[in-house]
Amino acid sequence: MNFATNLRYLRKRKNISQNELADYLGYKSFTTIQKWEDGSATPPYRVIVKIADFFGVETEELMHQNLPLNLKTQIPVLGFVRGGQPTFAEQQYIGFEHVFPDDARHSDCFYLEVVGDSMKDARILPQDLLYVKKQNHLNSGDIGVFLLDDSETTVKRVIYKNDLMILQPENEEYQPIILTAEDQKNRNVQIIGKVLHNRIKF
Repeated sequence: MNFATNLRYLRKRKNISQNELADYLGYKSFTTIQKWEDGSATPPYRVIVKIADFFGVETEELMHQNLPLNLKTQIPVLGFVRGGQPTFAEQQYIGFEHVFPDDARHSDCFYLEVVGDSMKDARILPQDLLYVKKQNHLNSGDIGVFLLDDSETTVKRVIYKNDLMILQPENEEYQPIILTAEDQKNRNVQIIGKVLHNRIKF
């Protein structure tokens, strides 16, 4: 039953016990909640409305949808990243995007909106949203977001060759950014994170 599955999912997602939910709804024992969650009983409609309101979902969703699959999580869009020559970093919230649970399982993730076309052959285009996992290391061949000179961000594919870090565009009209070990130190090159995927904007 969708209601039983959804109720159990929403309660655990909110990290409350059956006793706590029973108390909120005015029931003396958790056994009532237990029966609802195992599908052996269903609350009256007025209680269903109260449950839906408590968890911030519609009654139709609570009763008939598969919320563990359909419920989305909000991820912040933190600013813009240049898919071209580096541009000044924008470290501000510009909104939120919803992701499904499979994406939300990654911790420390955020979106950045793309400006520029240097990664177009990797199908990363202006106004696309990059889903970035915050981390300070990348393997050669990964696409990542980089901070240079403490003020400029860019998205590129990184190639490690001997002591060089090469920030490789995916557009033949752009030249790679080739950084020696000394360059990396002098320009305070930082890896912001790894691009997991991009959300295409049409």
